[in-house]
Amino acid sequence: MYNHNREKSHFEEKALEIENLAQRIATKHLLYGTSGMFFETQQLVAHLRREIESHCLTWSGGIQFLDEQIHHLKEQDDLLTFNKAKLFIVVEKNRTTTATIALKQIGFVAGGAQVYGGASLCVGSLGLACAAYGAPMITHGLNNMYENGYYLLYREDRSGTLRDAYRYAAAKLGYGNNEADIVYGVVDISLSAYGAGRRVLAPREKSWSLFRNIESDYIRGWQEASKTAMALDLTSGSVTGWQMYQIAKEN
Repeated sequence: MYNHNREKSHFEEKALEIENLAQRIATKHLLYGTSGMFFETQQLVAHLRREIESHCLTWSGGIQFLDEQIHHLKEQDDLLTFNKAKLFIVVEKNRTTTATIALKQIGFVAGGAQVYGGASLCVGSLGLACAAYGAPMITHGLNNMYENGYYLLYREDRSGTLRDAYRYAAAKLGYGNNEADIVYGVVDISLSAYGAGRRVLAPREKSWSLFRNIESDYIRGWQEASKTAMALDLTSGSVTGWQMYQIAKEN
């Protein structure tokens, strides 16, 4: 009975130690989520108590488990203190991740808009501008949807087939992936700019002639685009330009 009470008392001491340690580490390294970490620690201790009370675990077994967790937490604290490891829920990482997700969402939707724009170009030109502009716009759009969509699903970057083709061609010419990505970005922006600047027929209610098209019946693509589409295109182009700048700065 004495040993039982002593082990129980020792367990409670360890439970208090790990709760205090978790609270200290959370306060020290996390701007947000301190209460969450403390709550999870309390849940762990409560789970161990239930296991012991249902005779699935002994007091000494619970003490050993808590000792292991305390040791692990102290190691993590040391690593974070001396900048030997990065915690993924540090606020700066959260900000970066949130910003990246927002940019990937924009890229994914903009990719879909490119596919639609390329298809419209092929149809509107009766196939005449399809090979030179429409098809490349569609392939760039599909590739952008794949790359951004993959990140949104799996939270990791992955190059699409088209970007890999650019990199393969660059390698054959003696250049690296960064140069290939810059060329990819230039082409991407150029195709979008062409789509916005190309001359298209105005809707019938805005045209001046009934039976044939005259010069004034043609308008620029951006004039027919919605404000949302224009904002999306400009934002996407700005993001691509910023990425190209970052790549060039690394070189």
